[in-house]
Amino acid sequence: MKANAPGTPRVYRFGAFAVDARTGELTTGDRRTLLREQPLQLLLALLDQPGELITREELTKRLWPAGTFVDFDRGLNKAINHLRDALSDSADHPQFIETLPRKGYRFIAPVSHDPQVPDQAPAADARSPTFQAWQAIVVCLVAAAALAIAVDAGGARRWLSGRWSPSPRITSIAVLPLENLSPPEQDYFADGITDALITNLAKIARLRVTSRTSVMRYKGTKRSIADIGRELNVDAVVEGTLTRSGDRVRITAQLIQVSTDMHLWAEAYERDMREVLGLQNAVATDIGRRINVMVRPLDVPRLVDPEAYGLYLKGRYAFYQYTNEEWQKAIANFEQAIARDPKFALAYAGLADTYLVAGAYYAIPNDEALTRGKAAAAKALELDERLASAHYTLASAHIWYDWDRAAAEREFRRALELDPNDALGRNWYGGFLSLLGRHDDAIAEHERACDLDPSSLIVHANLTRALYWARRYDEAIAQARKTLDMDPRFEVTLFWLEAALRHRGLFKEAVALRQSVSSPEHAQMIGRTFETEGFDAVVRQTCDPYRKAGALVIAARCYAAAGEKEEALAQLEACAQRRCTSLVSMSVEPDLDVVRAEPRFQKVLQTVWPSH
Repeated sequence: MKANAPGTPRVYRFGAFAVDARTGELTTGDRRTLLREQPLQLLLALLDQPGELITREELTKRLWPAGTFVDFDRGLNKAINHLRDALSDSADHPQFIETLPRKGYRFIAPVSHDPQVPDQAPAADARSPTFQAWQAIVVCLVAAAALAIAVDAGGARRWLSGRWSPSPRITSIAVLPLENLSPPEQDYFADGITDALITNLAKIARLRVTSRTSVMRYKGTKRSIADIGRELNVDAVVEGTLTRSGDRVRITAQLIQVSTDMHLWAEAYERDMREVLGLQNAVATDIGRRINVMVRPLDVPRLVDPEAYGLYLKGRYAFYQYTNEEWQKAIANFEQAIARDPKFALAYAGLADTYLVAGAYYAIPNDEALTRGKAAAAKALELDERLASAHYTLASAHIWYDWDRAAAEREFRRALELDPNDALGRNWYGGFLSLLGRHDDAIAEHERACDLDPSSLIVHANLTRALYWARRYDEAIAQARKTLDMDPRFEVTLFWLEAALRHRGLFKEAVALRQSVSSPEHAQMIGRTFETEGFDAVVRQTCDPYRKAGALVIAARCYAAAGEKEEALAQLEACAQRRCTSLVSMSVEPDLDVVRAEPRFQKVLQTVWPSH
């Protein structure tokens, strides 16, 4: 049933919200949001039958007409996410929309309807008090309009002449890399301030703010704003310049609407370097106010040591290069910044991020990375409890290092509250949900992270992992190939693609993938083994090297996939004795399904996931 169908209530009310089915406007207090068509139809379907299960199939039929060719599951998940964002609702602790995994959704709050208003009211009696009162109101309005035209109060001339341009509705935004007008060696500074503006905008306003990875590819580009905006799927773009001269910093910024290429706002700011955090806050706050979104105030920033802040930005610049050498430089820069200013919380947060990510890529031993990353995150939060990135890092350390689900969930909730637009953080949260076996929610989180940072290889690769862990192998393969279109050699994606191919029974494709990343001699050996002994023999060839390298969980997976159950269980038991961090994945890893029912497996599982 469409929103304006006969017999449908026009206005629904629930909690602090009201939704007009005819206009698609969602209101609460003095805030008004125009819902997109699919989230609107989804909400109306739930409101029509409060307290009842509405299946995914029913919702799909309502949202897409027959003959539409889309990925319905992903489209429905996105519509649910958009709707929950608009309602400030939580999938984990819903106030309005409850998820029934693999079945559908249910609206759980009380719903009331406004009386239906007929399209045409009967003509009022000219002698009635109502008509006389209306006459008086009209006379007053005409007089006020005439006065307003005379003085152009509030732009009345433009409104009455049809030339009024209301403030545009902007729900998504991208901050393009600020152009560095200082010497080239200051590039790291311009990139760092860009990153800070992205983070601050994400904190203060209910907007979808495109993450750093995706906007940085437009650095120095001559592409049009319209093209960039369409590629990033945003309503508006911020661009500007940065100049640093001695102890002074100057930023110019302008806001451009993508659909019209209209410049909505422009401003210049100049501050002393010690006040650079306040400068970033001011720019982000002005942008939020200009596009008429509800702006949450940022904390009053402390003054910073200019040299410490410069070292911090150099650390962030090196961190985002994503190489082993640059991560070591990042750690050195963050540590120097801390030495200059021991109370510099951002430097501790940057150090924590670097340890965690470098550990995930095996650039630093995993135990060392998690131990030091956890300590740095804890120190950052001791100095500034509102640093979302530190909460995300600490949450990940709790789950992978401490095996503490409750502490991890607490930190993730706080991080999501502080910065729901952190793509990397949502990526880590999606991994946590996968480990809990909440696969639909995990995939939805990873998809949201991909929307926030569509160019991030690791975010897209981990969506492949989530689909693989959910045993949705065809989707995992499709997602992996989409990610490899961005970088055909990205090893994390190749790792999960090979696993999905194996479980899908596509052994020739899995062998070809192994050969593609091997030396010519080794590729020939893989081919001969496959032809003469079969795929299990190809898998078995890699088990011992993993075991000897100390990658015991991967070795256990390898032995299990090759049919050697006893050896797989032995590796898991050895890993439990060493407290291997990656052992947490045994709860969801498909390769281990062949030994999952074994008492020895369950005993190890209980050490990691008590009462799992």
